[in-house]
Amino acid sequence: MKLKKLAALSLVAAMMLSLAACGGKAEETTAAAAETEAAADSGAEAEDAGAADEDLPVLKVAVMPFLNSLPIKYMVENGIDVENGFKVETVYFANGNTMNEALAAEEWEVGTLSAAAVNSLAIYGAYCVADVAHSEGGLFTLAPADSPIAAVKGYNPSYPDVYGDPETVSGITIATTTGTVSHLNVIKWLEALGMTTEDVNLVNMDFPSSYQALQTGNCDVAALNPPTSFQAESEGYLVTSSLSTLDVPQYDSIICSKATYENRKDVVEKYIKAFYQANDALQADPDMAAQLLLDWYTENGSASDLEACKTEIETRPFVTTDEAKTIVLGESVQITGEFWVSQELLDPERFPDIATHVDDSLVKNALGF
Repeated sequence: MKLKKLAALSLVAAMMLSLAACGGKAEETTAAAAETEAAADSGAEAEDAGAADEDLPVLKVAVMPFLNSLPIKYMVENGIDVENGFKVETVYFANGNTMNEALAAEEWEVGTLSAAAVNSLAIYGAYCVADVAHSEGGLFTLAPADSPIAAVKGYNPSYPDVYGDPETVSGITIATTTGTVSHLNVIKWLEALGMTTEDVNLVNMDFPSSYQALQTGNCDVAALNPPTSFQAESEGYLVTSSLSTLDVPQYDSIICSKATYENRKDVVEKYIKAFYQANDALQADPDMAAQLLLDWYTENGSASDLEACKTEIETRPFVTTDEAKTIVLGESVQITGEFWVSQELLDPERFPDIATHVDDSLVKNALGF
């Protein structure tokens, strides 16, 4: 790049020498020479910036086709990662289960998970380092509007907006993606009705397949995640329960692999800071966030519309920098872990590992509190 600038300066010198011979065009030639030097400087600066970007540490970040990856999209598109001294390299996964499987193979370093974080911490040795979004909104169990379940509301007085009772729910087939927050919603719904998963037929499917099974009558209830849950509700399916109507708080959390936690805490802190900067921007402009979310769903082959995206942004807010300072980190994943143990989805001997794999020092360092 220095050679290019020297060449440009040589050209400037040559043009200046020609001024003596020209006379009438002196001012124009001087201006042209100045423009040439400025262009050389600009090109050198651009090359310097590009070289600087290449020297930044790269962080492999897991993303999914859901709302919790939107801050990562915003972060990258607006260069917030580079501003904070690192670069994001995204690694795509369909859901939290596949993310955990890849975690064992060290295919990603940081990612955002909710219920599946239990296995990340207790089984794969990862660490929870920040809570970044409310994940309870839009987590629905849904049934056809003419289902017998729709005829019973408020069976448990503690949950007046929850539908169903043991008579209408026993023996039904429920489709969902096991190991996710939607699965937790099923467990909590059944618990509110005095039931367990032993009383129903639980079938593991991804969210689009679960919704298709509901539409075709191959299941009685589907436990869905946004945007599919909002799409189903808008088409007339009845929300029989949700984590909101069941009073279960949940967060999407930043999870980092054991190796990353042990060896790259400095980069993870930069990532946490950048994530909250993206959160603050998205939360401050919900219309922009909704359009960006629709773009994200479209890019990843999910059907949605702008109104559904606006509803999701409203019901599942991002945790801002200020709110992050009020959260007890790890409380949400502890609640989930307790349910996993109660449903024999997690070995009780592994449960204590959840608490030991939560560290709030990184978010405190990143945000300065």
